[in-house]
Amino acid sequence: MQNEQYHILVIDDNADILFMIKAMLEMKGYKITAKDSPENIEIFIETIKPDLILMDMLLSGADGREVCKNFKINKQISHVPVIMISALPDAAASCIESGADYFLGKPFEMKDLFQTVSSALSAVNT
Repeated sequence: MQNEQYHILVIDDNADILFMIKAMLEMKGYKITAKDSPENIEIFIETIKPDLILMDMLLSGADGREVCKNFKINKQISHVPVIMISALPDAAASCIESGADYFLGKPFEMKDLFQTVSSALSAVNT
């Protein structure tokens, strides 16, 4: 599959990070939908049907780990891989325990972002 056939939902409450990730992934040819809050997120995901979710662990008014747990128990969206990002150094284990398929620590190199996205999307097609 070519990158442009993949739809990635990026969720981050930091507008600068959201813009940067969206711009970098669009540069690689991915279709990106950006959302700055987890409000009504499950219905939103069911509507847009992304191939991958990339989200911050700490969102205004919500813990991304709880949001991720809810994704993974919702049969409509549980199959969608989740990459969770966080600046907290010890967050990886709790993110994975919450159902995230991948974890990226902030700050991260763009090549690491691209590699993780590529790995997650290739797992979707196997």
